[in-house]
Amino acid sequence: MQERSLFWQGVGALLISLIVLTVVGTTAWFTHRVDNVLLGSSPPLPSGVSFMNSFILTALSGVAAVLSGAVTLVGIKQSKYFTRQFAWLVYVVVSVPLIALLLTPLQRGGHDAFLSFPGWMVAIEGRAIMGVALGALFLGSLDLRRVIPSLVLESARPAPRVSTTAVRGLPGRFTPNAWRALSFMQEEAQRFEHAYMGTEHLLLGLLRDSRSQATRVLINLGGEPSSIKTQLEGVIGRRGSLFTGGTGMTRRCQRVIESAARIARSSGQRTVGTGHLLQALVETPEDVAGQLLDGLGVTADRVGAELRHLGPEND
Repeated sequence: MQERSLFWQGVGALLISLIVLTVVGTTAWFTHRVDNVLLGSSPPLPSGVSFMNSFILTALSGVAAVLSGAVTLVGIKQSKYFTRQFAWLVYVVVSVPLIALLLTPLQRGGHDAFLSFPGWMVAIEGRAIMGVALGALFLGSLDLRRVIPSLVLESARPAPRVSTTAVRGLPGRFTPNAWRALSFMQEEAQRFEHAYMGTEHLLLGLLRDSRSQATRVLINLGGEPSSIKTQLEGVIGRRGSLFTGGTGMTRRCQRVIESAARIARSSGQRTVGTGHLLQALVETPEDVAGQLLDGLGVTADRVGAELRHLGPEND
């Protein structure tokens, strides 16, 4: 499908913002009106509204409040799919007026409203609706599993979706460290709840073992494994799922492993080591992992020279 132009993405962001603000504002106005009707025009005199009508009005205000929070949450979370470049604009356009209204002084009894604002803007009922909308806006996408992982029970964690047999049938023989890296690759995919294994997971798997040849090569070339891991996790976290195909390894990841086997054979070695996997990753600059390594100055020639200096990986 053809990507929408920036103009139409901007229009879409503004339209989503307008819908959210309209629903929130209408709900705040409605709840304020319901409160006035139920209290009566001259409290503490009894209200003239019947019990059935008060029940209906209460139910309607509750439905409107739920709808307001739902529209805010759904609109904000889904906006990135329709206005990818301007998803931030929805946050700004919706949050700025709501925060400004929340900071506006409430109306005092017997006094005019602040700056002659309508009553629903300076009443407690409307503020509650606006506060719920802002909570949904900023906290609705918060994932406590990543913020406080220790809170999540092991029994409640998602079951692994990556097949444990996905690495069988790979070309060539692998060193023990390389097999561990491939196993770590599966664990990294499961950690991010991805149903596939890509080159980004492979690089994270290589970085898991501080004793592997790949890690020693990166350190010798001036790289910091922990920093590389943090940067890569940040990219995965921003982009979410980098591949939307089927389960198992991506074709690019398979090609990287096949390339590692060819590198090992061309160097006269019978087994594929973590260093060969690293060199194959660097030779694939169109991937996230390859781009990250290339940006750090880790090139295929430098990795190859370092591997010749270190010799075969026996572990």
